[in-house]
Amino acid sequence: MESLRASGFKVHSEPVPGLPNWIRGDDTAYITEPRQHKLNILAIDGSPPGLVDGEVIVIRDKEELQNKTVEGKIVVTAQNWTDYPNAVKYRRLAKEVAKRGGLALLAKSAAPMSLYTAHTGAGARGSPIPAACLTSEEAEMISRWYDRKKKVRVRLNMTSAESPEKVISRNVVFEIKGSTHPDEIVLLSAHIDSWDVGQGALDDGGGMAAVRAAMLAIKRLSEVNPDFQPERTIRAVFWTAEEQGTLGSSHYFHKHSNTSERFVFASECDLGAFRPCDYRARLRYQGDRRHKLLIEQMVLLMNANGIPLRVQNHKDQIDVTVFANAGIPTVNYESDKGSDYYFNFHHSNADYVSIFKEDDIKYTAAIFAVLAHNIANMEEW
Repeated sequence: MESLRASGFKVHSEPVPGLPNWIRGDDTAYITEPRQHKLNILAIDGSPPGLVDGEVIVIRDKEELQNKTVEGKIVVTAQNWTDYPNAVKYRRLAKEVAKRGGLALLAKSAAPMSLYTAHTGAGARGSPIPAACLTSEEAEMISRWYDRKKKVRVRLNMTSAESPEKVISRNVVFEIKGSTHPDEIVLLSAHIDSWDVGQGALDDGGGMAAVRAAMLAIKRLSEVNPDFQPERTIRAVFWTAEEQGTLGSSHYFHKHSNTSERFVFASECDLGAFRPCDYRARLRYQGDRRHKLLIEQMVLLMNANGIPLRVQNHKDQIDVTVFANAGIPTVNYESDKGSDYYFNFHHSNADYVSIFKEDDIKYTAAIFAVLAHNIANMEEW
């Protein structure tokens, strides 16, 4: 907030109460049969503590839970990577495993490629059994033993736990006030929370940096030439508690839904603030056809200026889903690296700022600046 104020923005925070307070502990897991091996794990958000020692059963498809007897066993998943939405389903199996009598869940990390990195995430809140993610290499090693009918045993000691006391966090808000229609809001956003591994640079520090840079470019442009002052208000929000289920953005939307303000567009950068290098880069759009055509016209201008990008209908808008569900046109930027490369680092100890190259944030900021400034000044929007 101090950095934003130093850049000349009026900035404030808004409390988001009643948030879960799960605390990662010193969690360990060891293979004890067929040989001794320490596993590289990260507890899944919401996992309860527990000491478990048991034989492993492996599943490669979540439907196998319907047919295999998992009672008294530790379930290890060894699914093939297709995409993140499919992979993340396995991270969320703890309650189903518990319902069938399983002792614990060890889910193969949701990543297309691994260099011995475990990837955490949400998925175990409310589970009565411990749950963690392990590296792809180790999930596949266990599955090979299992295929050869070798008995595999694991001892799991989980100390991560949910605190009964809820906590308060905050959304961070700053804006450029509209000159003509100040109550009509063009929204740019990213999320300020991250998992407690790595730096959180990819998810979502880069998104925050791009939104901040876009806002700063518009602000400086309007200061140099008042003709560039946006007619509608351009507001930026850094959401809290996205990782726990977009709780910060949902709280904000409901709090602001009964005010004189009217959101005319909402966007987020939460799929990697990478420079677009080919036409796999896209704005994931949800809304009516008229607004989509207007955004496509802006994208054509970006294409002509060396930014490969397209617009594609998509129902997952992450934090701004709540705006999309209210009929507000929304986009989420996904670079050509967003469906695979991004997930090599996502939610892991490898999420450091060195992931980004020099021009990544600049180009991502340019995309959001063009969208926001044009929409804020478009009479027919």
